[in-house]
Amino acid sequence: MRYSLEQYDKHGFLKAPLWLWLGWLFLAKAWVIFILAGASRENGAQILDILYPDHQLFYFDLFMGLPSLMLMWAIGLRSPDRPWLNKAIGITRLLTLAIAAGQFTQTIYHVYLEHGAFRWSNAVTLIILLWFMLYTYKSRHVRDCLANKPTNS
Repeated sequence: MRYSLEQYDKHGFLKAPLWLWLGWLFLAKAWVIFILAGASRENGAQILDILYPDHQLFYFDLFMGLPSLMLMWAIGLRSPDRPWLNKAIGITRLLTLAIAAGQFTQTIYHVYLEHGAFRWSNAVTLIILLWFMLYTYKSRHVRDCLANKPTNS
């Protein structure tokens, strides 16, 4: 037995690891900022202007983060009664890698637009995205968690 019984949900599916949840949350960071800006009513526009001076970029990041939110929602809905959802969860790993690669490419493009000027935000984002892509690609726990069917072995 590779995983302990606590790591399985009530339907026999392996629960998503914490690092996968945190990675999905990072991919949906524009939505987190959007919610924080909405929660602080008076300063919401200022927060968005500081973090996203280009509003087109903000909307693009919202669009790029939407699949991550959908994946976080869908993984909690898995059950043996929903075979169509289980098949959809089966491609989640590839979708997560594609989203992370898209955001990595977008960040590289921002560095290009700034003529290679160093910014900590870009550097940290690139490192986190690279680490998350490697983790999602290499992790056996992620691969087993996103399998098409319940695994009880």
